[in-house]
Amino acid sequence: METADVTVREDAVLVGGPADGVRVVVAGRPRVVQVTYPCGVEGGPDGVRVEGVYVYRRVLGEEGGEGGAGRDVRYGFDVASP
Repeated sequence: METADVTVREDAVLVGGPADGVRVVVAGRPRVVQVTYPCGVEGGPDGVRVEGVYVYRRVLGEEGGEGGAGRDVRYGFDVASP
């Protein structure tokens, strides 16, 4: 297997917003992580599903994980997200 084919998986922590403190595992250090939360639906057609969407952006300059200072990669809540 070539090095380019290996995707590094790292521990990450979400900071702020509705998922504050949630720990996740990310692959390839994405810039954005999307969190969804189911909402209740009343009076809609069968099968309709509604979810709140929250966006967390990687905090730049904080290199955690194996190659960093032992900290997890951090993602901060984006209050301007949809």
